[in-house]
Amino acid sequence: MKKIILSMILTTFFSIALFGQNIEDFEKDFINATKTEFTETDLDKMFQSYSVFLLPFSDMIQLMKNGGQIVEYPLSKFKETSTYKNNINILFNSKNDNQRLLSYLVISGAGDKKFEKKLLERIKSEKPEANIIWAGMALMHLKTKHTTALFDFLVEYENFGDSHMIPLYIQLDKKSLQKTAYDRINSENVRAKILAAQILSITGKNKKTEKLLLDAVKNWDYSIKGYAIYSINELRIGNLKNDFIPLLDNPQTRSIAIQALANSPTKEDVDFVNQLLDNKGPVSEELLDGYYESKNIENIKVWLHLVSTREIPENYSFSVNEQPLLFSDELLKDVQKALKTTKYTEIQQYLIKVLEGRNDQESMDIIFAYLDSKDSSVRYWTVDILKGKQPVEVLNKLIGMLENPEQRVVSITNVLIENKIDSLQSTYEKIYQTEKSLDWQRSSIEYLSNFPKQNHKKIFLEILENNKSDNFIKRDAVMGLANLKDESSVDIIIKACEEESSHSDYNARTYLIALSKIKCEKARKYIEKYMNSKEKMVKDLAKELIAGWDN
Repeated sequence: MKKIILSMILTTFFSIALFGQNIEDFEKDFINATKTEFTETDLDKMFQSYSVFLLPFSDMIQLMKNGGQIVEYPLSKFKETSTYKNNINILFNSKNDNQRLLSYLVISGAGDKKFEKKLLERIKSEKPEANIIWAGMALMHLKTKHTTALFDFLVEYENFGDSHMIPLYIQLDKKSLQKTAYDRINSENVRAKILAAQILSITGKNKKTEKLLLDAVKNWDYSIKGYAIYSINELRIGNLKNDFIPLLDNPQTRSIAIQALANSPTKEDVDFVNQLLDNKGPVSEELLDGYYESKNIENIKVWLHLVSTREIPENYSFSVNEQPLLFSDELLKDVQKALKTTKYTEIQQYLIKVLEGRNDQESMDIIFAYLDSKDSSVRYWTVDILKGKQPVEVLNKLIGMLENPEQRVVSITNVLIENKIDSLQSTYEKIYQTEKSLDWQRSSIEYLSNFPKQNHKKIFLEILENNKSDNFIKRDAVMGLANLKDESSVDIIIKACEEESSHSDYNARTYLIALSKIKCEKARKYIEKYMNSKEKMVKDLAKELIAGWDN
């Protein structure tokens, strides 16, 4: 079971069941954990039941459990209680592996730095690997400055191919990390070399760092040179050409070397990359990536020119969110030109996002042209950028697309709802009856639930009574009944809520909001039950709904 615990956190961080979590229950279970028979099963239950307290380094769990707030040390107040003070040493010094591991989690959540020295000893003296790892994780969350000891710990226990601890480690004191990297980059241990090179990518550029990384590029085996090249690229170290030319002949280093050369602040390096372009066949993906991932705006202009005028590899892909320079005013004309000239739908459907929020005539002309694209993905993503209030001509265009089965895309629905276009019920009724895809089924009911008429009640009820209905469609159907203020539907809404929330109160939220719109006494009493929910977010929602009941 302990291996299951370790696997759960180190492979995903987020696959934990969302059980109830409150400090009162935690305190009782914490005391019970000091009993001699504390098994792996008991530890697993604590781990799952109190993830928000015991895994404070997981932003995702913090956001889910604390209503969007990050709490660095959620057990900081608990640390001051007699319960903590009287029992933490019992667990920490126990001969029971499971109790010791629990103590490391609690110390981490409490931010108890008094244990720092002892934890440093534990990452060397502990026997079960799970205990060693959690002791190390606790040290990182406590923001220790003993980065060299933790470096050696990571070299031995981190999975470099699927790293989860290194992101925590590199948040520690940068000066301390840099000194550790300097001390370890020439280690005989290959994993130590790799980690040291990675650390230097985030500790700033200076002459010593540059020399160490360039020496690594010259002297390391080709199988690991890429780690040093990566850091050179991140730091934008220049004057690379002479040292990097040999790297282009090796498939293990060619791609990352091109990226570093293209990202270099030295003109000679960038000119050399430009010389690699030829007029024969498609531009290589490695050259495209080298230009695209650069922090040099001139390289982004080159990329835009290439993807709109040259042959590119089949299924070439990129993410606009990974290149913020694309959204700059300086590149707008280049982006517009690329959008008008590129023949690749893979470029069109994602590059169009750069025009989101733009309302100049040139941008609007491109958007309208893309709305008429023969490619459904291009149309979908073009509609997707139309956030916020839209002019009449845009809305009329979308309505026309919606009414044409060959042109419609589901992203239209969100724009129409956001702009409160409430006269298309008959169109969506027809779509619901004729379109068989789940996406259109969801989209149709979403629209009808926002602007329901009495004849839609039958559709909503049929969805809720069908055990095979998609949960998202059910939630929209419930909101449709709520917007109709249909008091006679309260029982079926409650039944649907009970079914979906049986595993977690979180699933009750939409149903509670719906019931609060109907505002009958039965709905009120049902919502009041959730004021005692163990899920803070649900409890707070129920209290808020009841407090505003008469408004």
